Amino acid sequence: MRKLLWLVLMGALFSFALAQAPLEVWKYENGQYISLSATNDLARAFSAFPTDGACNKRQWTVEFTTEVQVAQWLEWELSATKWTWFVRKPGDYYANSVTGSVASNGDVLVTFNDFDDPTYTGTSSVNPKIEAYYTVMTEEGMPEQDDWVRAPDVNGLSCTLEDSQELHDGMTFYLWNRIRVVECNSASTYRDTGYIFLTLQNQKPWIDEEGNYVEGLENYVTNER
Repeated sequence: MRKLLWLVLMGALFSFALAQAPLEVWKYENGQYISLSATNDLARAFSAFPTDGACNKRQWTVEFTTEVQVAQWLEWELSATKWTWFVRKPGDYYANSVTGSVASNGDVLVTFNDFDDPTYTGTSSVNPKIEAYYTVMTEEGMPEQDDWVRAPDVNGLSCTLEDSQELHDGMTFYLWNRIRVVECNSASTYRDTGYIFLTLQNQKPWIDEEGNYVEGLENYVTNER
């Protein structure tokens, strides 16, 4: 009996899968209709749940559903991904050389990894580290002293850019860098490379890790009405 029920269920699912029909899609842009290929990367559509009827009933009720599943998208931009300092004398120096923007239609988690003080790249140094600090400003202006975060401590921080009209429109930020060069920093080059991760929090399962449609997109047509 259990085997029979299982076969019936599998048959129903198989029939449902066969009922998905890909549709031709156009995009209306600049006053023109643009035909999109069946493998386009913008929007695809399927029809489902065929139905019919035949009898002498006076009135029929036919239910129609339009379901739009929207993937999360992300647009970001950075004016630079490297600071290069040329320091002639010891001192405490600031720079705001990086301007960035982030736009999305869902929550975006921002995390950090491998940030540290720039380290002497030669064979030996009296002091092999240069103290580095970072801060992010959402408005133009000079950071306060309490705004700075030591480079190694950046790795423990994270923030979520929450879904909002501001995020949809695009949020602008200013990334500042601060270094403290002291007398015991030997002459040479000091370097550190860190990473910022932007992780989409509301992505659809029919988008793969590279941001493309998965194979078998028709399998993600839901049976909800």
